[in-house]
Amino acid sequence: MKYIPLPLFFLFIPGLLSADAITDSYVFEYKKEYNKAYEILEPASKEDANDYFLQLRMGWLALLKGDYTKSSSFYQKATLIHPNAIEPRIGYVRALLALGQYKQAEVACKTILKLDSKNYFARSNLAYTYYVLSNYSEAEKIYDSIVDDYPADTEMMIGLGWSFLKQNKKAKANEIFSALIKIIPKEERVSSGAYYATH
Repeated sequence: MKYIPLPLFFLFIPGLLSADAITDSYVFEYKKEYNKAYEILEPASKEDANDYFLQLRMGWLALLKGDYTKSSSFYQKATLIHPNAIEPRIGYVRALLALGQYKQAEVACKTILKLDSKNYFARSNLAYTYYVLSNYSEAEKIYDSIVDDYPADTEMMIGLGWSFLKQNKKAKANEIFSALIKIIPKEERVSSGAYYATH
């Protein structure tokens, strides 16, 4: 069979272009050239606003390049396309936290937990959000429940210890930090927590 080259216009059909653009975006992301990774996919994402993967990927790339407002918008678009999906909601929380929108992040985390009650990301970030909002008793409850599930999770133990400290529950805080000091003694949050728990 004789080989017939494809006409040039055929090479620019959006569906075919997207595959190359997506591949190139991963290459740029690997090189940490986040602006290029974002820009090469932007036309396709605008052309096909109902493509879940493109909206999700644009949300991630916008997050990487520090455009948190656009990131949150893309993740919301992806959520509208797949309302039961967890991953765009997680991305949305990341963007909200980066923007310092903690009350919105609280709501977003709770929404994830309605879909997946044991979701680690949502639980840990809800605990952190409560802590930042000075709701230490609620932060304590969630950190404590996570530590019950993941007893060796030092990051959650630190959160629990400091939640105790902020409520002046020094005995409980000391118990946590005494355990942590044996595991990660050079961690500043642990050493300072251990100090304040005993002074």
